[in-house]
Amino acid sequence: MIINCSMRYSPSGRKRKTNAYKKAKKPTFVAQKTKVMKPVQNQQDIPSVKTTKYTPEVDNSWKLEESKKFTVAPAYNKGAYQVIPRGDVEWIGK
Repeated sequence: MIINCSMRYSPSGRKRKTNAYKKAKKPTFVAQKTKVMKPVQNQQDIPSVKTTKYTPEVDNSWKLEESKKFTVAPAYNKGAYQVIPRGDVEWIGK
C-alpha cells in the first residue's frame, strides 16, 4: 500500500513509527549551590625554570658553500636519488 505525500508512511509503503504522541518532559529549575573556597594555608614555594647560559647558534654557512659543488639527481631512472659532483652532471642516468 503506497500512500503518496504522507509523513506516516515511507516511500516503500511501510508505516513509520512516530513520536508525535509523546511529550518531552520539561526539566525543573534547580538552583545551583555555590562552594566556598578555603584559603590555602600550607602553600609551597614552586621553583621556576632555572636560567641557562646563552649559547649562540652554530655557524652552518660552510654547508651552503660545499653543497654548491654537488647536485642531486635520480639514479638511473630508478626513483632513488644520488649526490653527483658538478663535473659529472653530463653522465646522470647513463
